Formats: sequence, C-alpha cells, structure tokens
Amino acid sequence: MKKLAPALLFICSLVFASSQALAQARHVTAPLPSASPADERAASVLYDEASGYAARKFQDFAAKKTPYDPKLAEQTLKEQKELAARHAATLSARKNLSGDDLYYLGLLYSISNNEDRTVEALAKFLESKKDGGEHSQFARYILVQRAAQVNRLEDAESALADYLRLEPLKQSEHVVMENALASAYRKLKQFERAAPHAEEGFKAAKTLQQTAQNDQTSRLLYNSGLLLVDTYQDLKKPEATIASVLEELRKLGVDTSSPRLYVDATGKLADLLVDTKQKAKAVKMVEDSIANVTANVKNERDKAQILAGLIRKQRQLQLQGEIAPEIAVAKWIEQAPLKLSDLRGHVVLLDFWATWCGPCLAAFPHLREWNEKYKERGLVVLGITKYYGRGEGRAMSEQEEQGYLERFKKQYNLTYGVGVAETEDNLRSYNVSAIPTAVLIDRHGVVRLMTTGSGGGNEVQIAAEIEKLLNESDK
Repeated sequence: MKKLAPALLFICSLVFASSQALAQARHVTAPLPSASPADERAASVLYDEASGYAARKFQDFAAKKTPYDPKLAEQTLKEQKELAARHAATLSARKNLSGDDLYYLGLLYSISNNEDRTVEALAKFLESKKDGGEHSQFARYILVQRAAQVNRLEDAESALADYLRLEPLKQSEHVVMENALASAYRKLKQFERAAPHAEEGFKAAKTLQQTAQNDQTSRLLYNSGLLLVDTYQDLKKPEATIASVLEELRKLGVDTSSPRLYVDATGKLADLLVDTKQKAKAVKMVEDSIANVTANVKNERDKAQILAGLIRKQRQLQLQGEIAPEIAVAKWIEQAPLKLSDLRGHVVLLDFWATWCGPCLAAFPHLREWNEKYKERGLVVLGITKYYGRGEGRAMSEQEEQGYLERFKKQYNLTYGVGVAETEDNLRSYNVSAIPTAVLIDRHGVVRLMTTGSGGGNEVQIAAEIEKLLNESDK
C-alpha cells in the first residue's frame, strides 16, 4: 500500500482542505502559547513560515516517497496550527502594532483557528483601510468566514458589504463568503436570512465556472448548489423549485464539459426524488441520462467517466429507500457483536474500506470527527472490511490478518467499531463496486444515501445528510 510522491501530495492537500472545512464547524479557543521575545523577524516572515509549513512538509514527504499516513498528515497540520499560534503570540506581544503587522497577526490567528482573535486583529487592521487592495480585501475575506463561524454576523455582513463594493473582487472568494454566511444562518435556523446568501453564492459560483472551468470551480459550484437546495428545503419551497437548481447544475455540467458536476448533480436529484417517495421517477431519470450520454456525448473520455458514475448510481438506487440488507461479520474489533436490526432508532453510517486503499485512509479523519461529534445524538459509525489475505506487503493467513487489522485500527485511531467479513457478501449486498463507499441508514433502517470516494466534496454531502437524519423523528 505505497502511495508515492504525486499521490501523497494530492491526498495530503485534500486532507488539509478538509481539515480547514471541518474546523469551520467548531469554535476552538485554545490557551495562548508563550511569546518568543527574542524572535524579532518581520511579521510577514513569521506568517510566511507558518502558512507554508504544511506544504513544505508534504513536499518533503513526497520527495522521500513516504507512504501516505493520515496520522502523519494530521500531525503535520497540528504542528502548523501550533507554529502559527506561537508566532501570533510573539507578534501580539510587540508594542504599538499597526498596519500590516495587524494584518499578518490576524492571518496567523486564523491559521491557528482562533476565530475571535482573528476577527479582532483584522477588524483593527481594517479600521484605517477604507479602500480596496489585495491585503484589505483578503482581510475582509478571512474576517467574514471567521466572524460567521462564531456568530458575529453583523461583523461578517459589514465586511462582506465592503468587500463587494471594492476591488479586487474575486468570485471564488465571493462564493466562499456568501456560503459561510448562509451556513451560519442555517445553523441558527434563520432560514429567511440564509436564503439570499445561498442564492448569491450560487450565482457567483456560476459566474466563476464560466470564467475558469476546472475541478475546483465545479466542486465549488456543486457545493453552492447543495447549500441552496438545503436552504430551500429548510424553507419548504416547492419541490419543483428545489429540483430546478439541480437541473440547472446538470445542464451546466454538460455546457462546461464537467463530468463530475453532471454526475453528482444527477445523483443528488435522484436522492431528492427517493426522499420524496418518487423512486420510480429517480430510476427513470438515471436510465434516461445514461441513454442520453451514450448517444450524445462525443468525447470518449468524458463519456466513460459520466457513464461509470451514472451506472454506479443506478446500482445504488436499487437499495436507496429500501430496508438496509443485514451485514455479515465474522469478527468484530472493539465492538460488541450486533445486527443492523438491533440499531433501529439510530442513524447508522457504514464505511466500506480496506487497509490498502489510500482514499479510504484519507476518509478516516472525517469518520472519526463524525463519530465523536454525533454519537451522543444517535449516530453509529461502523467500518466494514473483509479478509483480503494480505497486509504489510505480504500474504497473511486469516488469523495473521485479524491481528494486523487490530493493530491497524489502533494505529489509525479509529474510534468506532470495525466488522470483518470472510466473504464479499456485504459488497454484493450493497452493490459496492469501489471503495470507500459510505452508506447512511436512517432511524427506521432505510438506506437514505450511498456515495463512493473521499475528498472532492462528498464529505460535505455526508455531513449534511447526517444532520438531516439525526433531526428526523424515529416515530
């Protein structure tokens, strides 16, 4: 299971981006570290050292062909956060800070996830900056996000308004700020105030996609569309209004030659139809999409990518809206033996994975996060794997592999139970054609979501669905 240089750098970058997204959901106020008065380097130098720390480390790991290890990635991000906190303490101890020193102080606080101090430092920097410019606009961009995270929404709204009337205005930043405010209002159940920001975020994301078509802009557009759909569902908008957003995303996926966008939007529309008791319509829509792509998409590479995703969704639809098949487990690791039928009244997340699967390892931080955050509210996370007859680069007997799996679980700090099967029956029962595959089961034992892969935004969809299912009654 060696993931060499390019793969390691790519996966670690995903972990970094995902860690930042997850940090936005938490307000962490850690004790400030001691200042280093002997360090007299310029504020910009302190910031550059902290902001580039993780990237430099990941490049070093790649150069040394270090196998991917999520614990190593997490440790690196923790070190970056701690370095930023130390440099922030050093800088804040200096007398009469002003100008760009306050700007870099705010950015250091932001890297260290100290939201309140980020807002305070950047607000002070902006007191004398009534114009635009790169630093002022980026300060507003960070301030909006951090202020939204701690419900300082007036500060966030004011900074966003200033950002939008000044230059340079970057659509990618505009999208993120609108989405941050929409998400903050949704958490406060102020849905009427969330909707205008979700709509503006989606509009800005569409503008961005027209000017820069790549995986990042497609992902930003899809996540903005999901946020708008969720907000409209909060407001109990008509089904046709909600579906129209997803249909627009599907069309944009075709118009901009974005296979992932088209597949994901089609899958989400199918999920919506299943949730509204229109499974037959969902099945027909996916079948029609497969036929349309087969007949009309000329680029063979795009066609193959789209068809693979649509066919996977077609198989998943066989289970969605149905009672989840029972799982067959030969051995449990740090989990009392159970059946899915024992878990009625709980929301269950099944993660199909393997030790040799790099994307599976990249998903571990999210799974651990969800388990720790939601278990008291009724979420049960179960990792489901099988004996593959190998591990640590060699063939293993079933007994040896059992010991290896037990060590592996401890090594990667998997805080939830793991079930090991002797056969591929679970994979067949759940139509798992690739891993990792996540399956969400509601309190009634019904499969509500299936998604394959890690990173690239599906963790946003899974987290939103977990919240949705936990909020549903089990009556």
